[in-house]
Amino acid sequence: MINFPVGTRHLERPFEMVRGQGGKAERPQRPAFPTPTTRYRREANAMASVLINGFSGSIYREGKGYTGVLDLGCHPNGKRNRPKRKGATKAAVKDKLTKLAEDLQKGHKPRADKTVTQVVTEYIDDLERQGRAPKTIEGLRSWNRNHIVKIGALKVKSELTPTHVSDWLIDLAENHASSTIANVHGLLSSALDRAIVHDIVNRNVSRMVRNIQGKNDGRESKSFTPDQVRVILARASAEVPFRVRFGAYVILALTSGLRGDELNGLKWYGLDLDAGTVSVVRADRHNGKTKTEQSFRSQELAAIAIPVLKAWREIQAKEFAAFGGTVTDETPVFTRPDGTPYTQRTARYEFRKVLEIAGIEDSEAWTVRETRTTFVSVMSHNGVPREVIADICGHTVRTLERHYRKVLRPVHRQSADVINSVFRAA
Repeated sequence: MINFPVGTRHLERPFEMVRGQGGKAERPQRPAFPTPTTRYRREANAMASVLINGFSGSIYREGKGYTGVLDLGCHPNGKRNRPKRKGATKAAVKDKLTKLAEDLQKGHKPRADKTVTQVVTEYIDDLERQGRAPKTIEGLRSWNRNHIVKIGALKVKSELTPTHVSDWLIDLAENHASSTIANVHGLLSSALDRAIVHDIVNRNVSRMVRNIQGKNDGRESKSFTPDQVRVILARASAEVPFRVRFGAYVILALTSGLRGDELNGLKWYGLDLDAGTVSVVRADRHNGKTKTEQSFRSQELAAIAIPVLKAWREIQAKEFAAFGGTVTDETPVFTRPDGTPYTQRTARYEFRKVLEIAGIEDSEAWTVRETRTTFVSVMSHNGVPREVIADICGHTVRTLERHYRKVLRPVHRQSADVINSVFRAA
């Protein structure tokens, strides 16, 4: 049978099988004219030109969705400037192009969408360049690494929503304290604030979500009883060198209400043992700064503290002389045998040893900050007004009531007695 070339027979019967040499059936060549199926595919894949807010662009099918571009000319390096937006439908792509055009008209430069982790990391890097304390930076990076990482892969502009933030906080609340949740949430919010300034996002979805209550708020501060205070002061002021050595630290802490970092950062020029005063002008913090502006203060020393501090200065001078040093006004008041100042960890260790000598049960459960809580409790229950206590401790009254509410004496005790007597009579 003759094998017909592409021609009239194929045009008349484009899908008819023909016989080649040897009688084997062969599929004819594709028809030269487009079939309805190929015509549909070409029209579907065709690039549609669009004009959006004065910007020319196009939308075309790509993969399982659509891609749209705006033609913005060329970059300074000569490459074409054609930002893209993708979507499942043409309408979705057109909406994204419209939003892009609106941002361009407002002067916002289109930037690459970044992840939550990238935005938070850049914010922390900025804080580090601004000179924040190394411990602060270390803590922020830890929160980013351990908590924010759970939503860290989301794109802040196109994917992150208030729902994501809310669900993330709810998950954290199952195993973390309210203070941790507030700190981590605040870090995310601040990082997104910075992203708005740098035109990375247009809104802060984190600030749209309220903080939630966590599992607990950790161990609350406690205070020593009056009997325990008397025993501790008696043991700490004894003439045994070891007890006097760190006893002066404990006595000053219990009778002045100074913070642990203020005691560790105190230098001899801040103590006037003749006048019996202590001035807080620095602390063992970054750059030697105190915690708040109210922390700059001067107050009188308790009578029991003055002779103990004088005895301690003599011991310190002998220790310094042993390695060729001298005690000056710039020397830290409380130092270890090698002349180095105490840190939070080493002071806590020595403090617990003093409590053990004084016979305080479960000495390992106490920290130096409980001396400040004890001071507030003793002052309040002996009738000292809250305004005076706040001034001595370097607090505002509101802060004092918030942090020490469980050890403060009720303010309106007299009015409460009147109310009780009236309603009993009724």
